[in-house]
Amino acid sequence: MSRRAGNRKKVVGVGLACLDQLILWRDMQAPLVGNKILDFQVQGGGMVGTAMVAVARLGGQAEFWGAVGDDWMGRMILDGFRCENVDTRHVVVVPGGRGPMVVVCVDRPTGQRHFLYWTGCPEPKDPIGSPESLKTADCLLVDGTHHQSTLRAARQAQRLGVPVVADLGGIGENTPALLAHVEYAIISERCAQRVAGGDDYRAACQAMRSMGPEHVVVTLGEKGLVYLDGERLAEMPAFPVEVVDTTGAGDTFHGAFCYGLVQGFPFLKNLQFASAAAAMKCRQMGGRAGIPGRDEVVGFLIERGVAWP
Repeated sequence: MSRRAGNRKKVVGVGLACLDQLILWRDMQAPLVGNKILDFQVQGGGMVGTAMVAVARLGGQAEFWGAVGDDWMGRMILDGFRCENVDTRHVVVVPGGRGPMVVVCVDRPTGQRHFLYWTGCPEPKDPIGSPESLKTADCLLVDGTHHQSTLRAARQAQRLGVPVVADLGGIGENTPALLAHVEYAIISERCAQRVAGGDDYRAACQAMRSMGPEHVVVTLGEKGLVYLDGERLAEMPAFPVEVVDTTGAGDTFHGAFCYGLVQGFPFLKNLQFASAAAAMKCRQMGGRAGIPGRDEVVGFLIERGVAWP
């Protein structure tokens, strides 16, 4: 049950939001001189930032906690959130901070992306966010960008009984402390390989579970995902689509998963829902342009023979 009246359940996200400058190249393997730029766009990006946009597009209430600079890039990031109806009241604008901004080169033949430039994330002096706001939250998503603020929020959420979802692309020295308060760990293929020292996804999932999370999911891109359900390691294939750009696919997955979680979707149905949303995003360039709404995702699933609800 939601902690508030109404049907729009709230997802709070603590982490990174940035500005993506996207360049679509003819072929990343072509010589630089002849590698024609086919398209160029600027969109909002970042792991939790894009996930919060996904929550809002799907019909949920999204609240982003993070930090931006006080420059033109920071203003564009905030404007992008406001256009998507993402609550930014707990975003800290850091004086003298830049962006953050990333240049993303997209390979036209495969849709894969290559990150070339990163300004760095502004770090505010004081903790980000509001423990009071978590009392009306139904889910917390973290990516570990602002560790102290993230850890504080995760501890508070756990005390309140708010499920915590972690988007992990790697394991650092601060990760174990965070995972002690996480219920759902969604990790990338590269992260799983580093944890297990290879492609033993069972070992990776069990290692992650030993640090705290009850549920562990490994996202594998076009190969789908694997998840540990009790002691059973199971696979789920990806939904095939015509891929234009994979930027933001994982972020969309995380946002859709959080949305489905607060809506009460069963775990396996929620994985299907999030997988469909991530696949649909890949049909357009940029991390946010292709994020679908809830009805679009449900229609996509039904067309592919997935019973819903």
